Amino acid sequence: MESATLLVNTGITATRHGAALRFQEGLYQVSKQGYAWMVPNGSWGETNIGLIDCNGKSVLIDTGWDLNFTRHMLSAMQPVLARSPIETVINTHADGDHCWGNQLFKGRDIVATRACQEQMHHTKPAALNALQHSCKALRYVPFGGMKCFSHYMDDMLAPYHFQDVQITDPTITFQQEHNLCLNGKDIILYEVGPGHTDGDAIVHVPDDKLVYAGDIAFIGITPVMWSGPLENLVAGLHKLLSLKADIMVPGHGPLASRQDIQNIIDYWDFVHEGIHALYQQDMLPHEAASHVMHSKAFLQSPYARWDCAERMVTNAFTLYRHWGARLRNLPEPMGTLDILRKQARVAQSVAPLLGIPPA
Repeated sequence: MESATLLVNTGITATRHGAALRFQEGLYQVSKQGYAWMVPNGSWGETNIGLIDCNGKSVLIDTGWDLNFTRHMLSAMQPVLARSPIETVINTHADGDHCWGNQLFKGRDIVATRACQEQMHHTKPAALNALQHSCKALRYVPFGGMKCFSHYMDDMLAPYHFQDVQITDPTITFQQEHNLCLNGKDIILYEVGPGHTDGDAIVHVPDDKLVYAGDIAFIGITPVMWSGPLENLVAGLHKLLSLKADIMVPGHGPLASRQDIQNIIDYWDFVHEGIHALYQQDMLPHEAASHVMHSKAFLQSPYARWDCAERMVTNAFTLYRHWGARLRNLPEPMGTLDILRKQARVAQSVAPLLGIPPA
């Protein structure tokens, strides 16, 4: 991986979801005092996590989706942590794969936006644990696309163990901007949400010309917008570019170049234009997403080669909501699961066009 040195290689031969590796999992040194725990290929829960060595103390940026993978990461980080133990944890947003390992850091400062803290309990570990167990039974429900949905969710959740997770809140919250200085090392947090989630933040290390982008940046993976509005999410990407960092660590996928960030902006422009035209024709969100994904324009675009292309369904629902569409949504969390059910069916329908083998 360019601009990075692999310090600890875990030696895995496939991703958590069984795909061929596009880069090695492990601890990378990405700047003089900056590190990244990089998890291929960046799909569900395959989360990149940051570490900043502050001359005897460290700052950890995000934690894993479960305790098992968080502990695995901490073990691999020991070459740094032996000299600079973790003093502070930053959560870039409230998705579980970036904060459900927080309980391993009780007693230490945990920093996040106020909106991140408010959203952190919207999804419960117990609910995902129950969903994991119910997926097996759902395969035998012969209507509503439940067999397809069960395979989709089972593949998403199978590598993870949620039963022991206890959501642990931030101890310090902020709005707009927050400055940390640890042993003379300056770290600046910028709130850029709502966008991907309600309370997104990016983390800038000026001396190292390094930024940790959280999930406003997916590289080689289709981005997802749970919260919106899109204008905020795109503004966050432009903020990322304005910092003129030499190294950008995305929430998922390999290290990002400036062109990679521009490609994400271009994707959102493409989605906005394609989905909005169908919204004006009163097409339902999942139907609009499917129509765009089956189009020649999409199939000949670079976005068709990004993993998890079906996330356009979730993106369409979020766009429709901000456009004022009156949708008959189920109450949460069933509403999100119903969107994912529709997303699974679109994924199945478009898979042959994208060269994805059947599950």
